[in-house]
Amino acid sequence: MKTFDVITIGAATRDVFLKSKAIRVIRDADFSTGEAECFALGSKIEVDDIIFETGGGATNAAVSFARQGLRSSFAGKIGAHDARGTEILAALKAEKVDTSLVTRDTKKATGYSVLLLTPRGERTVLVYRGASADFSIHDFPWSRMHSRWIYVSSLAGKLPILKTIWEHAAKHHTKIIWDPGSGELAHGLARLKPFLQQTSILHVNQEEAAKMMGYGYEQDEMSFDRLRQIVGGVTIVTGGTEGALGGTTKESWRSGTHPIQVLDTTGAGDAFTSGFAAAFIRTKGDIPYALQFGTENSESVIRHHGAKVGLLKTHRLSKPVRVTRR
Repeated sequence: MKTFDVITIGAATRDVFLKSKAIRVIRDADFSTGEAECFALGSKIEVDDIIFETGGGATNAAVSFARQGLRSSFAGKIGAHDARGTEILAALKAEKVDTSLVTRDTKKATGYSVLLLTPRGERTVLVYRGASADFSIHDFPWSRMHSRWIYVSSLAGKLPILKTIWEHAAKHHTKIIWDPGSGELAHGLARLKPFLQQTSILHVNQEEAAKMMGYGYEQDEMSFDRLRQIVGGVTIVTGGTEGALGGTTKESWRSGTHPIQVLDTTGAGDAFTSGFAAAFIRTKGDIPYALQFGTENSESVIRHHGAKVGLLKTHRLSKPVRVTRR
């Protein structure tokens, strides 16, 4: 029976990045972000650069763990009959990620994303979730899913699947790293509390933490402090260039960031969470170091197009960010 260090569960997608000088950003209050990414209707748009990558939070994390020397396996769903799924499997195998737990969907195609990039690096993502969002409890080969840790990313908010994963983890004494998506967070704190209490490492961003705890976006420390009293292990709340908060019920730290040139933010959160978790596992619980490594992994990723190219292959910190005890 094969036992892994980490099994990652969640989405797998084929990503194409399209960069064009013809794409512009305009201010428009009718859009949720207050801005729109636009080009002329009916025109032929010249694309300056095109980049093909693989994505999906679970595959990003699987590669990150593998590059850190951990035995990682990806458990997710791809289309049974399309080239995109084959390309994803090939990319994972090239990174020494096990793919024996992957399920093939005979009805839906592999997930696909088109990322439209402006010359300044802003992006809009067109997403076809396909097979990656069509999970059921029966899609997972539970009898072969043995690992020390399970990394759970977005599962389209399907609580029955989460319940089964958490029960499987408890039965096999497996620790859980959870990076929930909007579908999971939409269920609210009351329904998520039992899952949070069994989570060994939780990551949410500043906005997600505030919404979950019922605070304003700017009240990041209050949201974090309330949330870490619920989570069974380590809580991480990231705030982009403002850095991150990390800690347990008893102690906590704040880490900074470096002023860097951002090329593409795709996969930044996945890189932080997986980098933090890999360092935490490797050091047997050094939270300040794990915050530094998660930050460096994330900052390396956002210097490149795609969620995997910049993932670190070294254990060493080149320029550690400042971490202070709160």
